[in-house]
Amino acid sequence: MLNTLVVDFHSKMKTEEEIELLLKAIPGITKRQSQKIIGYFLENDIEKLEHIYQLIKSLKSKIKKCQNCNAYSEKDTCDICDDKFREKKLMVVLSQEDLKKFEALEIYKGRYFVIEELYDLKKSNEKFNRNLEKLLIVAKNVSEIVIALSATVEGQFTTQFIKKILKDKINFDNAYQLSMGIPLGVQVEYVDPVTLKQSLINKTKI
Repeated sequence: MLNTLVVDFHSKMKTEEEIELLLKAIPGITKRQSQKIIGYFLENDIEKLEHIYQLIKSLKSKIKKCQNCNAYSEKDTCDICDDKFREKKLMVVLSQEDLKKFEALEIYKGRYFVIEELYDLKKSNEKFNRNLEKLLIVAKNVSEIVIALSATVEGQFTTQFIKKILKDKINFDNAYQLSMGIPLGVQVEYVDPVTLKQSLINKTKI
């Protein structure tokens, strides 16, 4: 009996540890947060967990990337790209989260392009280069591009790299970056809305 309890305990701990490792692999999830999520799972009935599981499966099967801008959408093209009243301007952002943050400011009325990765001198950058080729196609139909990447070394290098490619490949010379109101080294997702709004209003040409 005691041996069985010991085996069950170790089996339970192994399962918890595996789930914790998976949760911590999610960007932004800390060890403490992963433990709280596991606690939520353990405290709730199996029906609720099954419902969450089915929703996650549905999310993965129904949500795709917009063929124009890489934003998540249930359609081939997202609502923003389909909006005919949007201005012929483009904002390059790193992620879906950054897109939502800028959209929530309610001052930008153009379209977006999610570049997904920053340029990395230590990598092959295959995904980045594919997205850059897609960006060049989209850029031909806009009058202005704001490259709204983070004020990190990698973000600023990528901004200058994109600007150069736009100029060299399609002779596009109306690119802007966010003003330096954003603290150096801080990612866009961590900037407060007021600062982000001002950095967009006071954008500078590059």
